[in-house]
Amino acid sequence: MKRGRITLVAIIAAVLLLPAENGNGQSRADAPNDFTLELLGRCILYSLSYQRMVAEQFGVEVGGSLLASNEESFGFLSLGGRAYLSTSNAAPCITGGVVFGSSSDDSGVFDGDASGAYYYIGPGFEYRSDGGFVLRGTVDFLIRDGFIVWPGLQMGIAF
Repeated sequence: MKRGRITLVAIIAAVLLLPAENGNGQSRADAPNDFTLELLGRCILYSLSYQRMVAEQFGVEVGGSLLASNEESFGFLSLGGRAYLSTSNAAPCITGGVVFGSSSDDSGVFDGDASGAYYYIGPGFEYRSDGGFVLRGTVDFLIRDGFIVWPGLQMGIAF
């Protein structure tokens, strides 16, 4: 059973990471949009993001996440930009922006809402396969009354 899972993971990785047969690379100029799922990162636990390239080496990004239970909910909306230090499909980048957060609590005597914002900035690295798979890693500095260092990993598709 374990051997079958390893084989399945290897096949999926090969399909996503190996170049497509047509040889038309999916560079940021050819596929200026991407949707990604980020684990950890600037919205703390996860986020769904959309990035649009507005220049050859600069993109703007919007993302969000929602965490909810029966009595509480936390929502995050991120707005930012990403500057690439190279035009290649494997390139270092610098990202930065602001995250707006809001929470509501309807539990017993604690009935209220709170909201705020914090900033993020950090270095990262992006890889885009010829098939359009996007993999990005970042080390975000989340800044509000000091800062914390928080990693993030984004996986998605460019089109």
